[in-house]
Amino acid sequence: MSLLSSLAANSERLLKGVLFDCRGCGQCVLRKTGLVCPMRCPKGLRNGPCGGTTGGRCEVLPDRRCIHLRIDAARRRDGALTAPPLLPAPDQALLGTASVANLINGKDAPARRALAPLGLSDHALGREPLTASGLERTLRSGRFAFTTEVRTPRSPRLDRLGREAAGLAGHFDAVNATAFLNGRPALPSSLAAAELGRHGVEAIAQAAGRDHTRTSFLGEAMVNHLNGVPNLLCVTGDWYQRAPDGPVTRQVFDLDAALMLYEARHLRERGTVAFTGEEVAPCPRPFLGCAINPDTDPVDAPVRRLMQKADAGAEFVQTQVVTDLGRLAAFMARYRDAGLDRRLFLLAGIPVITGHRALAMLGHVPGVRLAPALQQRLAGTGDGLRAAGVALAVEMVRAAAAIPGVRGVHLMLFGADHGALTEVRRACSDLAPIATSTAA
Repeated sequence: MSLLSSLAANSERLLKGVLFDCRGCGQCVLRKTGLVCPMRCPKGLRNGPCGGTTGGRCEVLPDRRCIHLRIDAARRRDGALTAPPLLPAPDQALLGTASVANLINGKDAPARRALAPLGLSDHALGREPLTASGLERTLRSGRFAFTTEVRTPRSPRLDRLGREAAGLAGHFDAVNATAFLNGRPALPSSLAAAELGRHGVEAIAQAAGRDHTRTSFLGEAMVNHLNGVPNLLCVTGDWYQRAPDGPVTRQVFDLDAALMLYEARHLRERGTVAFTGEEVAPCPRPFLGCAINPDTDPVDAPVRRLMQKADAGAEFVQTQVVTDLGRLAAFMARYRDAGLDRRLFLLAGIPVITGHRALAMLGHVPGVRLAPALQQRLAGTGDGLRAAGVALAVEMVRAAAAIPGVRGVHLMLFGADHGALTEVRRACSDLAPIATSTAA
């Protein structure tokens, strides 16, 4: 950088730092973000909010208001339910340069230009499936769907995963393979998803922006294609917590969830990588999902974020774990107001709690506020907590199924007893038939 360029960059950063707390990205989007700098987000997200916001506070710095909720309020003072623009990830080559100079010479144009929507305007129940996903076929048929999840092993052994898959086979439409929980090393989701498939379970591979560059993300998508994994869930990812007496692991966040969806849908529809133009043949064609936290305040913020993800190419959505069905109903009312019930298939996240330690942990999950009524109901059950947790989950599934726009549920186990998941599923078999299976 020349002396003149350095002087311009430092002067701009000083002036805009006073006015907007500028972080010197060199590709200013203040006009698109209500004059609130998105680079103040500790995750460096251009689009948000992430799912870790609780009570309007930042997941990483809970003493501060979420910067993306401030942007949302500044953009939408009229309360209109419109999708925010999908902003590209920052160009790393422009960091620390003068955005005014980049604006004049056009260097920052790709990073400032909002991406055009890729998603369909209507998911069209009854439409022929666009992918090989059995989950997509179930949802498009109008049948109530059941999904759940397993954690990928934290060692190069697959025997536990095989046992869990055998117990879930025939009971669920698809099973998420979650990886790198709390930033701990584990087998990647793509490998675990392939193993689930070998045991007769349709898998949903997961990818978190926290863990991937855009190149490694698309590489994972290609691995899923090779292994016949038909579903891909894109999430931004929780902030890694500090290990005892250890450092915080560096997080990537090259892309947020919406930009991951955009890359995957662009590749699926056009056969080219969005950020390089390179052709990929054959190209991965996953059924694309995302996550949303219906407990984010105010309720319009996650609805608009979901509109953005639908524009980016999402087709189904699994919610963060729900502990208050009243809040879910309020979210779903605004979801329907925005027309999202005609664009996305939503599966409500339902907790299946089987242990007191797991109940205590639930209140510490990023983005979750444990409803007092749920906690009071389960806290005094003693040795009967497992049975009470299963009964509560069955009640919540039935209540969620009665909310217009809910197309299925995603059962989330809090505990170690995977048998509780199939018990809940069997108890709700009248909502959707259980496939014939010899699994225990």
